[in-house]
Amino acid sequence: MEKIPESVQKVLGLYIKKCNDELPGLLAGLYLHGSIAIDGYIDGESDVDFVALTSRELTDKDINVLKGIHVNLAETCKSPQLDGIYVQSSNLAAEGFFYNEGTFGKAVHNIPVTWWLLKNKGITLLGPAINELPLHVTTEDLTEYVRKNMNEYWATRISALEQKEDQLIHYPVEQIEAEMEWTVLGLLRQFYTLKEKDIISKIAAGEYGLRELGPKWHGLIQEAIHIRKGRPERSFSTNEDRVNTMIQFAKGLIESCNKLQLKSEVKLENYQIAQLKQLTDYELTESQLIYTSHPRNALEVCETDKGRYPIVILSNGVPAGFFVLYQGEELVEYTENPNAILLRAYSVALPFQGQGIAYSSLELLPGFVRENFPQVNEVVLAVNLRNEAAQRVYLRSGFEDSGKRVMGRMGEQFVYRLKVKGEKNS
Repeated sequence: MEKIPESVQKVLGLYIKKCNDELPGLLAGLYLHGSIAIDGYIDGESDVDFVALTSRELTDKDINVLKGIHVNLAETCKSPQLDGIYVQSSNLAAEGFFYNEGTFGKAVHNIPVTWWLLKNKGITLLGPAINELPLHVTTEDLTEYVRKNMNEYWATRISALEQKEDQLIHYPVEQIEAEMEWTVLGLLRQFYTLKEKDIISKIAAGEYGLRELGPKWHGLIQEAIHIRKGRPERSFSTNEDRVNTMIQFAKGLIESCNKLQLKSEVKLENYQIAQLKQLTDYELTESQLIYTSHPRNALEVCETDKGRYPIVILSNGVPAGFFVLYQGEELVEYTENPNAILLRAYSVALPFQGQGIAYSSLELLPGFVRENFPQVNEVVLAVNLRNEAAQRVYLRSGFEDSGKRVMGRMGEQFVYRLKVKGEKNS
């Protein structure tokens, strides 16, 4: 609850109390996603996005009571407003209900952004932990949805703006600025998702755009950030320049995003001797070899240590990465859990880096472990304190800091862990 603002906690407390008082036993789970989950919440502007699990299918009486609860909260607490969906805990994919800005309606909730954000960054308020929910959305689902949204909603919207550009420049400045914030920061969020396989806030996306895009667009992006933050600084003196630059930026960014390589098909499989030459010729930079072992060296150790299991990461059928899963005497240095397995010598080959393969492979890891090591309920790994790039990838993939520290050949290391649930250890 530490990252939830006090004003939000107040509204949520009232909402939970009213639900429990008026519909006892209905709420089986309550989770937050959206701006709060990605540290983008702005008090007075942002809504509170939630997913509520219900213990039963909603009846007409339930619906009327929930409508009343939301209407009452909207009148009692002008800000923030709740905006969310209701799904049955027994079947998240079934048709459910939503509440948004006074409207309570029925819908199937099939938007990958919601489920991906809930799965990877959501906050549990009530009910089972998020990692215990049957959330099957993948990062590929997310990027495919974003790419489609960019080429349908955004491309259509920008085309319409371009067609009425001569009219737009005569609109009030406040209206143009609102459009600029929505368009520039909205597209940059999608740009970030397609490149980084992640979701961030509008302001963070703007800052990412300043780092990744050329100075030609910096004035536009900075002005959009200032508008979002409610600051008075502006980069443009006329609506004509503002609108023209915004349209050209949007068209160029959509075109650039369409040139980004589509996510390759990534799979994990146990090492096969036929892959030896490719793994022997495997390319890594000298700086990367500071923190990890080359596959050929790791394979030599695997030959004499039966507690080491070499795994190959395939991209479209080609070896693109490598790691070792280990169960042996050294495991006790990293965890007290006898049912854990240690991830070692992880890497992605140089030609395949920057394509989201690392994230995809780690996303597949829990399922691979469940299938091949059914007794295992946790994966642990050690990452050097100075290896910040690897830390970000592991944390984004669901690992968490165990709090334990160990010494490696290059100094102190964090010990991360990832829970693995399966039928035999749930």
